Amino acid sequence: MPRPLPSRWLKLRPHQEQMRLWNEGKRFAVVPAGRRSGKTEIAKRKLVVSLCEKKDWQDPRYFAAAPTREQAKRIFWNDLKELTPREWISKIYESELCVKTRFGSELWVIGLDKPERIEGVPWDGGVLDEYANMKEPAWTENVRPALSDRRGWCWFIGVPEGLNHYKALADYAMSAVDPDWGLYGWHSSGILPSDEIEAAKRVLDAKTFRQEYEASFEGSSGSAYYAYDPARHEDPSIALRMDLKIALCCDFNVDTCVWEVVQTDGRSVWTVDEIALRNTNTAEMGKAFLQKYGGHKAGIVLYGDAAGMARSTAGKSDYAILYDLGLKAQRVRKSNPAVRDRVNGVNAMLENTRGEARLFHHPRCAYLRKDLETVEWRSGGSEIDKSNPERTHASDALGYFIECEFPLRIDRPDPGVRFYK
Repeated sequence: MPRPLPSRWLKLRPHQEQMRLWNEGKRFAVVPAGRRSGKTEIAKRKLVVSLCEKKDWQDPRYFAAAPTREQAKRIFWNDLKELTPREWISKIYESELCVKTRFGSELWVIGLDKPERIEGVPWDGGVLDEYANMKEPAWTENVRPALSDRRGWCWFIGVPEGLNHYKALADYAMSAVDPDWGLYGWHSSGILPSDEIEAAKRVLDAKTFRQEYEASFEGSSGSAYYAYDPARHEDPSIALRMDLKIALCCDFNVDTCVWEVVQTDGRSVWTVDEIALRNTNTAEMGKAFLQKYGGHKAGIVLYGDAAGMARSTAGKSDYAILYDLGLKAQRVRKSNPAVRDRVNGVNAMLENTRGEARLFHHPRCAYLRKDLETVEWRSGGSEIDKSNPERTHASDALGYFIECEFPLRIDRPDPGVRFYK
């Protein structure tokens, strides 16, 4: 890199986690970090340094993106121009927010309020700032495909905003199942003066402070499944036991339809697997389940939403369709329990008054985990918020089983009675 650098390249305070982020060179880096802790500054420098890298093509192209164009311009534009050595610059396009270098490389500042802005050309790398506030499909449907041609890299930086898609991406990076991904994070206290941290503590509640200054993914105070902790309830060692029956837990939906595959010894409950299909129907879901588990010799018992007893457009109820497929053992109530009773039953299994956990799930049950982490009560606290069409189906399905077999009442249903008619 030419010397001297522009004066904007101020010396940064050494920080171990930031050095790890810079030196490991992961293709995809998820970087939740505290406010004013240097994450965006490092990202800007990563973009500028990339401009002089030699490629096999003549037009390397990089992006600095934020949730809106105005936000992206405010965060990046002036700093990127000041960080880029003058002798590198061929031309600056102020209206397009683009810096073109004499190497042939380009650096664009883009707003992803319209994610399609990223499409149409291949990209060598980029930064998604304030990623938690971006539209969830922007990464998978718009940005990720645009990086494929050139095996481009991407950093996801920002402060957490609850348990949303940023949390899911951080969990994936942390799992280490994909060597292309890395998770990096640090507290503001590692960068900001201690008196500034103390001043923030005096005016912020504990939860907000953890989220904003410690980059903690915090759930809503209205969380329905407040007793859930993935570190405690997610267990990769869970495996199908051949000596126990399978409880197939159903909630009927078209897109996405999610059913949970569960086993119990009468005390603990293990969610072994989940069947999830998009744009489907009850018959297709039943066939998909039977293809994997139809030969289970200990038996299969069906649980689910009482609304499935109503006739469908196919002329039969959902349970009649499944009965015809061979799923004849069905334990379905004539009417659904109160929502709060069902949710309380799940929470009691997650942790009872003795502090015991009796409900666990395998990591492959991704929809269930997302539900348990993010599903909230609507205002008033008597109904679940179902505004997100992707949520509640997995937890509802499991809840019907829990409420039936582990109710918070003294009376238990007779195991010999099949409620379906």
